Amino acid sequence: MELLHPEALLLVPLVVLIMRGRLWPRPLVGMLRGAVVLTLALVLAQPSWGGVDDGRDVVLVVDTSHSMPSGHLQEARELAREIASGLRAGDRIGVVAFGRTAVMLSRPSEALVWPDRLSEVDPEGSVMGEALAQAVSMVVPGRNATLLVWSDGEVREADAAAVARLAERRGIRIDVRPVLRSPGRDAAVHEIRVPSEVPIAAPFAVNAVVLTTSAGRAVWRLFADGELARSGSVELEQGRNTLQFENRLTDPGEQVITLEIEMPGDQVSQNNRGMAVVRGVAKTRVLCVTPLGRDDRLTRSLRAAGVEVVVAGPAEAPLTLGELDGFRAVVLEDVPAGDLPPGGMRSLADWVQNLGGGLLMTGGYSSFGVGGYHNSPIEAVLPVTLEIREEQRKFGLAMAIALDRSGSMGAPAGDATKMALANSGAATAIGLLSPIDAVAVLAVDTVPSAIQPLTQVADIDELQGLVRSIEPGGGGIFIEEALHACADELQLAEQETRHVVIFADAGDAERPGDYREFIPKLAQAGVTVSVIGLGSDEDSDAALLLEMAALGGGRCQFVRDATELPRVFAQETIQVARSSLIEEPVAASVRASLQLLGAMPKVVPEVGGYSVAWPKDEAELDLVAEDDMGGPLLMHWQVGLGRSAAFMGEADGDLSGAWVEWPGYADFFGTLIRWLAGGAPAGLFVDSYRDGDVVVHQLEVDADSASLLGTARGVATAPDGSASELLFSPTGPGRVEIRLPLTGGGVHRAAVQIGEDTVRLPPMCRPYSAEWMLQPDPRSGERLLRGLARRTGGNVAPSVAAILDGPREARGRVDLAPWLVGLAFLLLLGEIAVRRLHIFAPNVGAHGVSWWRARRARRMAGRSEEVAADVPATVDDADGADGSSEPAPKDTSGDLMGALERARKRGQRRV
Repeated sequence: MELLHPEALLLVPLVVLIMRGRLWPRPLVGMLRGAVVLTLALVLAQPSWGGVDDGRDVVLVVDTSHSMPSGHLQEARELAREIASGLRAGDRIGVVAFGRTAVMLSRPSEALVWPDRLSEVDPEGSVMGEALAQAVSMVVPGRNATLLVWSDGEVREADAAAVARLAERRGIRIDVRPVLRSPGRDAAVHEIRVPSEVPIAAPFAVNAVVLTTSAGRAVWRLFADGELARSGSVELEQGRNTLQFENRLTDPGEQVITLEIEMPGDQVSQNNRGMAVVRGVAKTRVLCVTPLGRDDRLTRSLRAAGVEVVVAGPAEAPLTLGELDGFRAVVLEDVPAGDLPPGGMRSLADWVQNLGGGLLMTGGYSSFGVGGYHNSPIEAVLPVTLEIREEQRKFGLAMAIALDRSGSMGAPAGDATKMALANSGAATAIGLLSPIDAVAVLAVDTVPSAIQPLTQVADIDELQGLVRSIEPGGGGIFIEEALHACADELQLAEQETRHVVIFADAGDAERPGDYREFIPKLAQAGVTVSVIGLGSDEDSDAALLLEMAALGGGRCQFVRDATELPRVFAQETIQVARSSLIEEPVAASVRASLQLLGAMPKVVPEVGGYSVAWPKDEAELDLVAEDDMGGPLLMHWQVGLGRSAAFMGEADGDLSGAWVEWPGYADFFGTLIRWLAGGAPAGLFVDSYRDGDVVVHQLEVDADSASLLGTARGVATAPDGSASELLFSPTGPGRVEIRLPLTGGGVHRAAVQIGEDTVRLPPMCRPYSAEWMLQPDPRSGERLLRGLARRTGGNVAPSVAAILDGPREARGRVDLAPWLVGLAFLLLLGEIAVRRLHIFAPNVGAHGVSWWRARRARRMAGRSEEVAADVPATVDDADGADGSSEPAPKDTSGDLMGALERARKRGQRRV
């Protein structure tokens, strides 16, 4: 409760002091009279309950997007200052800015706080609806408020209208100040229209819409995937122009069509380029990545089964998301991870999981764990895990790891330093070891430091913690010191397999010393040497590192990307442990789940050997090796929106065994590939278009399949590789809509899974922010703003006085004065009733006489005696009537009753 005049309560003690004799004749009457006095004092204090302070809030909603004219922020600031100078008592002013996001820059306060963070608001967008919603949330319920929108109105009308309805319900007025940009001379590529999919080699039309503010001649250039396809010039008319070109695709997959326009005197260059993506489609195509790009039994068998096959070597494999769009499945046939293009494994894994692709990996000497796929993005989508387990180990390993800790290792690499990534690589290697192994870790610059002398692997976590604590030192790595220190550690090893891993900067390896004599001696003693070089084989010390590995009977791997170090260390450990490949013929047992892939045989031949891996929990086990290990030979699973399978035998090579001559070979792999490739849902229709900075996908299915939309799920992939779940909005029976923001340049992709089938939605791209678009109707934004003001009773381009005009009494406040007046009246009636009718007095005693009435009777009796004593005695006769000397008693009853009556009246007057 709030009191407007709390000083009125001081009347209560004043009244008590003046009327203390009359306020408390008896307890209940006194309490009632005191309550009346207090209630009347509260009425004078003007109390209220709930609500907020009176006044008016003004929230300035400022558009900071690219579409606003230059210098507008200074004008907005001057307007805010004028508003602040006109604020009355209780008024407040705040600021919200919006671009691609909305930011509350200052809460409503009595003094203007003009924000210094306006430059932090991303101008690549106009989320006015979000900004208005935030401004509404800043107004305390019950406060009167005005939202002043400073914008050009080039926003999504639906979002702004929704918030206008909210403001209307809250009684908040929206005033608008339209700020329109005068583009001057401008020619803009408004949009490019191409079919979402076209058959290979079939011609298709490219329709471009060009808007201009004035007529003139312009030069145009048409690009296909960044290469100039054709160019020319055209005379453009003021307003809308349509240009048409013919194009065709030679290969399946995505092609980005770009049109550039140049007109003399163009003042807005940001919108001179338009882009669109067209997808070339063909029958089901499979990419087979084989050693040296060879055409072998697997690729020939797939072609014989009716599958279109594209063969590529690992280094040339088309593994970008745009290139993979032309395939339904990819086969990695015994190729090492390190030979794939940079970023290829990440793209392939994303393509499978988020875009519904299919992946098959086959075994061999350069695949799975020994191929370097442990700790890689590919392992994440395979149905097997590639760690080394103790049950697969037969022989122990003693390994000495020497890490370069020179000054160059302190340089950043991504989110960490090179040293931290090297430490992580060594820790990964230790994590693959078991209790039958021993390990030593040394950090080397100009001198070696034994971080962990050779010890049996027991507490892996403790060993990994020690390794991760290594800090960079100074100078370069002295190779001779590292080799000798590792050899000293391995002298005491009990394991027969002993191995040295030297990690060095390929451009900063110094002082090799007597390595040409020393390393062969190590090899003769059964110690192998491998080198991991940070850099490339073109660096200054790369030849030295290659020679060291050759002399030591090990391997030399160069790592350009330091983030790949954990994977490479894991690969080296798996290879030297010699436990991830079985090189003996083994029979295969068929499991029932094999039939989930299609018409598969009940019996398969034995394999000549297989790669060792372990099934993941959710995967289906199809073939199992009938040996002591009992390892999986074929597994499959659904991963994300895609599918993958792992065939642990070698598809074509020394470990293929009887499979090479098996008549069912082509049917087996053909069926497996068709399952991996999947297919589009039957009866699905897709319509996609761009709405400013948003892509809209509309999906529709036949009425019989409408229930399947309830199971739909999908993933959107941004140009930077980040993925997000799709949100489906029903728009009618059997129809849903998906809206995705187009953030940044590049191609935006999405895929949807309905039932068991996956469809890739048409790819979309954004050539430039919608903020730079030249609108066909330059007054559309102003009309939208006028509509907002009209809906909420607001003003268009109001003066400062009009902005501040409006009611200031807070809504929701209850004035308690009328209620208190009524309460005082009821209390007064109660006091009269108690005093006159003697009600609500507690009874005590055996005779039912109240203690108050008994006390009063005693007081009245005492007063009567005093009155009687004051009455003079009268004697009629000196002697009694009987003649005796005693006087006769006088009858005084009349005088006594009169005295009592007078006392009673005096008492009533006091009461």
